[in-house]
Amino acid sequence: MARKPRLELSPLELEIMNVIWDLGECTSADVIAEFTKKRQLANTTIRTVLANIRKKGYLDVVPSVEPRIRFRPRVTRRAVTRRTVKHLLTNMFGDSPRDAIAFLLEEEDIDERELAEIRRMLDEHGSGSEEE
Repeated sequence: MARKPRLELSPLELEIMNVIWDLGECTSADVIAEFTKKRQLANTTIRTVLANIRKKGYLDVVPSVEPRIRFRPRVTRRAVTRRTVKHLLTNMFGDSPRDAIAFLLEEEDIDERELAEIRRMLDEHGSGSEEE
């Protein structure tokens, strides 16, 4: 049986998933405490978003004897990032990494230290692809 594709995360759901990825296994109270350090939002809103994220298949409930429900991410941050970037690359840049990188270079303030790191990564990527 084919796996049903997960629905995309809304911006708020993604913000809350970032907190969950940072925390690892956690309760809704843990998520609320951490999330509200960065942004004020009603506890009921955060709990509703957690329920939506769970319905979309991004969270597992951890078996526990505790009275509180514990969650853990079912999907890695890297998997969501990969899918999101791939979607963006396809839909905004016509599957052209070159156009995406050119856009970032034109639109973002990238300091010399970051540019040097990007050059190093490109050099490593170029030398690594020849060995494979």
